[in-house]
Amino acid sequence: MAAATSTNAEIARARTAAGAATTSDIEAQLQQLREDISSLAKTVGAVGSSTASEVKGKARRAASDATDASMQMVEAAREQAISFERDLEAKIRKAPIQSIAIAAGVGFVFALLSRR
Repeated sequence: MAAATSTNAEIARARTAAGAATTSDIEAQLQQLREDISSLAKTVGAVGSSTASEVKGKARRAASDATDASMQMVEAAREQAISFERDLEAKIRKAPIQSIAIAAGVGFVFALLSRR
């Protein structure tokens, strides 16, 4: 019976040693998992930061393009208004009496419309 007790004790020690090894293996694996998750989080953050930088750059370029386009439209409108003013002035100089009559007629129509 002493031999059986000795064998049981050895089996218990072997299980304890195996359990300790398993526990340390699990702890090592958990530590490795934590490091992997930390590394993954840093990588995702870097990719997100890179993507955000790209989007900011695209937005800046789009805003710059829109500003340039609007400035061109303003300049074109200004040139058209100056051209219209010159044409109108030339027509008034060619026929001043007719221009006065037209202006008086337009003023009369506006006066009639504003009374209502």
